[in-house]
Amino acid sequence: RVRQDYLIAQGLTAPFLKGDEKAADAERMALARIRQLSAHEVGHTLGIQHNYISSSQGRASVMDYPHPYIKLTAGRIDLTEAYQEGIGAWDREAIKFGYQDFPPATDEKAALVGLIEAARARGLTFLTDQDARPAGSAHPQTHLWDNGTNIAGELDRMMTVRRVALDQFGERVIPAGAPMATLEEVLVPLYLHHRYQVEAAVKVIGGQWYDYAMRGDGVEPVKPVVPSEQLAALAAVLATLKPSELALPRSILAKIPPRPATFDPHRELFERSTGLVFDAISPATAAASMVVQFLFNPERAARLVQQRALDPRQPGLDLVLDRVIGATFDVVPASSYEAEIGRAVQRVVLDRLMGLAATSDMSQVRAVATERLAQLAGRPIRSGAATPENRAARALFSADIRRFLARPYDPTKAIAAPDAPPGSPIGQPDIDLIP
Repeated sequence: RVRQDYLIAQGLTAPFLKGDEKAADAERMALARIRQLSAHEVGHTLGIQHNYISSSQGRASVMDYPHPYIKLTAGRIDLTEAYQEGIGAWDREAIKFGYQDFPPATDEKAALVGLIEAARARGLTFLTDQDARPAGSAHPQTHLWDNGTNIAGELDRMMTVRRVALDQFGERVIPAGAPMATLEEVLVPLYLHHRYQVEAAVKVIGGQWYDYAMRGDGVEPVKPVVPSEQLAALAAVLATLKPSELALPRSILAKIPPRPATFDPHRELFERSTGLVFDAISPATAAASMVVQFLFNPERAARLVQQRALDPRQPGLDLVLDRVIGATFDVVPASSYEAEIGRAVQRVVLDRLMGLAATSDMSQVRAVATERLAQLAGRPIRSGAATPENRAARALFSADIRRFLARPYDPTKAIAAPDAPPGSPIGQPDIDLIP
């Protein structure tokens, strides 16, 4: 991560800085990350767990995974607030909870409960790995590598920063004398600068607020994310799929040649279908797949069905699928390059939708996804867009969908109904629920 930060800092600031100043800016950001990382690991030695909600509570803990906060100041990249200095407010509360000595005759259990209540009153709470890491996780503010309390707004802001940086990207981001092909090493983390904030924004959709509530503590255990916030997050996520956002500036494409001898390809570069030549479409495909795989996560899809059943005012799976399809199949490209990116994104949507229709545990998810596939198979090409390229792509889409829908039923691969929990005998639970 420190290496990625160094590369990001190079890509962001190099167009504005020269020589030693450029290197110093990147080094400052990398060193700030090392300082934060050191505090994080010391926290673990003291017994503190990850707290992945703290980034939405004013960077309240070094036990979160922080993404560098990069902003624009007078139209230029500003890294001065990339990482905070010192530990956060939650860290201080965790240390008090674990290590504070109380005066004799103190009711220690009550005192510890009081510490938690006081922290919660200040807006400091705790959610950890199980709540943040899974692709299908649900809490709208518990994520890795995200920033801000307004997740959708922060994604919009990051996309603006990303576009400014891409428009300024050039050979100054690598050292003099370095192979021009190594521009790609710096381009990859910059092009995917928004990847973790996308993941955070997607998790608002079909999301639920919840807390590690205890009986009698007066905390509301769970509530759905309001529809307006879910729809705002969906709009912000879908905006990242626009071909205009995914297209690389022609100035970048003109500067990345095949890699020279001894500079072998590696996993931190974009995959390519073009052999030695840099692939201008593959980055867009990778970025779109990153988005759609989270949108079409089977657990998220099932929650969308469930939340709509419990409250018809909430967005359901049908609405989300319709907006994804509309945002990718109804777009009007500004160039032949953007049109090819659009077809690549449509292919990603189609493949991920077929995966959802085939693998979801919930039959209604499979039903809605299958219906949308059938609609796509017969979807006419948008008026005025019947180019040879679009006709060919649409013919393949329709043929693949029909093959998918006509696949023979295999009872050995049928998705079984969920089993009931164990009956008699019931095993001893791992936790003691008796006070």
